[in-house]
Amino acid sequence: MFKDFAHRHSPCTVNGEPDVVILSRETKATTVIGKEYMYNGLFSSKSSVKPGDIVQNESSYLVQTLRTTTEKNKYCSLIKTNALIEVQRYQQAYDANDNPIGDPEFVSVAADVVCFAQYVTAQLRQQEPGLLPSTVFTLQLQTTVDVRDPQDSSLSAPDRIVMGGKTYQVDVVDKIKYPNLLHVQLSEDRR
Repeated sequence: MFKDFAHRHSPCTVNGEPDVVILSRETKATTVIGKEYMYNGLFSSKSSVKPGDIVQNESSYLVQTLRTTTEKNKYCSLIKTNALIEVQRYQQAYDANDNPIGDPEFVSVAADVVCFAQYVTAQLRQQEPGLLPSTVFTLQLQTTVDVRDPQDSSLSAPDRIVMGGKTYQVDVVDKIKYPNLLHVQLSEDRR
């Protein structure tokens, strides 16, 4: 089937490697999120695409799911990215003798990370009952991004996300909801 639609092939990259995709919008969408951000992608059987990858053409997309068709092509659900974030971690600097230097501060551990950010509304709270009462945004991003769960014993304070010039506290890092993607819940950072 992929070969039958050669006229619809679009050049793209999958994690920086050249590839070809047939992109289409999700046709059953009834919400703005579904109409604007949800896409279907069809890749050839030779493609290296897998869940959690970043597909780029004129826009960037995260691969949420992947199914193999009867012709062995790869049919994916994609979500269009809409935010660039920075991940910061509260750390103490030390000298060569392991003596603390200055006060602990938030240090950038990842910058210019593409992701999908969604503002939490009352409707979203009804659809996703696992959201914390304090959650104001959810993020979907690659598992390669170093965002740590607040329960991590190596952290002295939860990680901070900087998005659109505002700071948010990481409250939950869910590694199970989407294959090879992180689902992160953010609250307003009052530190």
